Amino acid sequence: MRSFEDMPMVLRVSWGVVWLLLWPVLAPAQPTRALDSLQARYPFLNTRANRIENAQIGLQRFYERLSQLPLPPTTLPAHRVSIVHLGDSHLQADELTDEVRQQLQRRHGNAGRGLVFPYRLARTNGSSAYFTRLLGGTWRTRRLTGRPDTARWAGVSGLSVATNDSGAGFALRIALLRRPTGQFNQLTLLRQPGPTAFDWQVRTASGRLLGTIPGTAPGVAQPLPLDSLRSYVELRTTRATAAQTRALLYGLLLDNGQPGLIYHSMGVNGAAVRHYNQTPRYFEQLPALDPDLFIVSLGTNDAYSAGFDTAIFRRQLDTLVTRLRRRCPRADVLLTGPPDSFRARRYRNPDLARLRAVLRAYAQEHDLAYWDVSEPQGGYGSMRTWLAHGLAAPDLVHFSTAGYRLQGHLLYLAIQDGFASFTR
Repeated sequence: MRSFEDMPMVLRVSWGVVWLLLWPVLAPAQPTRALDSLQARYPFLNTRANRIENAQIGLQRFYERLSQLPLPPTTLPAHRVSIVHLGDSHLQADELTDEVRQQLQRRHGNAGRGLVFPYRLARTNGSSAYFTRLLGGTWRTRRLTGRPDTARWAGVSGLSVATNDSGAGFALRIALLRRPTGQFNQLTLLRQPGPTAFDWQVRTASGRLLGTIPGTAPGVAQPLPLDSLRSYVELRTTRATAAQTRALLYGLLLDNGQPGLIYHSMGVNGAAVRHYNQTPRYFEQLPALDPDLFIVSLGTNDAYSAGFDTAIFRRQLDTLVTRLRRRCPRADVLLTGPPDSFRARRYRNPDLARLRAVLRAYAQEHDLAYWDVSEPQGGYGSMRTWLAHGLAAPDLVHFSTAGYRLQGHLLYLAIQDGFASFTR
């Protein structure tokens, strides 16, 4: 039988995906044993470095909330723990974050899918755990990576879509083969209200009306309880009065009414810390997610080009964290260092080490938790090794599905290791 290293690249990638999908079933329950298995499977990893620094202080409130969830998950008490994970293109496809989500929910209970966005309307990539399909209308997109005058229209998803067409809409479907527990019985629409805002109708595939969300209803977040657990709905704008001429949508929250953990993920291709700072509606809408923990995964784009300035980055980081804590003062903050990557596919990037030093120092100064994925990844220049094992993309910046899920599993194990120490 061929060794893993002797396999063709396509077989390495396929086996890596299959193995990581089977990992939740085969993995040992204890983080240490699971890391030992990962180390044996991928000898180039440095799993001994897979730990969250300052976890007992920086994640104290989060771990306390997590400890209140019943194990194994039961229907009572109706207790929720909410995580908000924000980042860049490493998160937009939701492969890394979906691995963390699945593992944490399997361990601590599944309270729902959380934040979703109709990426199809924005003509960009999104999660493969759910799909959206255009049902009509012309839609405009705003991203937090745009100019400041347009980025201000992006919301908590990091994007927004808008239309002036009554009857415009989209279908939302959960990929149940991948996420059999992804059904929801409450849908919360995140949209801009006002006297000129369209109403929204939510219907079944057969056209039966499940409910209407008035455009004039106050508040950005409007929940709509559904009659049963569902995996498919259709949403359309509708005009009740002549004054209604527009719709601005920031995203949706999917809830299943159960206790447990809910994991919201938002990533925007090309995003850096400064882009979040120029998007006021992002921070304004965060309380709707009721976070117990923020995970901040940024830095790849901040230090991608030559000329990285540590002083400027620190000021931008301080602005971001200050605004997160001001809006949601009960939430802990976990900063994560970016993975190893190359510039222009050829040159190792030494500025990433300087950026990580800023993140680590800032976390220590402000009693925040810090996790550096580059150390368990294998350190400086390890991206070429990941590429050789089918875990990275040819651009030496992004990762394959298996690579992102491996990172997500490392983050999950680091969180669980800190939690085990907290509860001992």
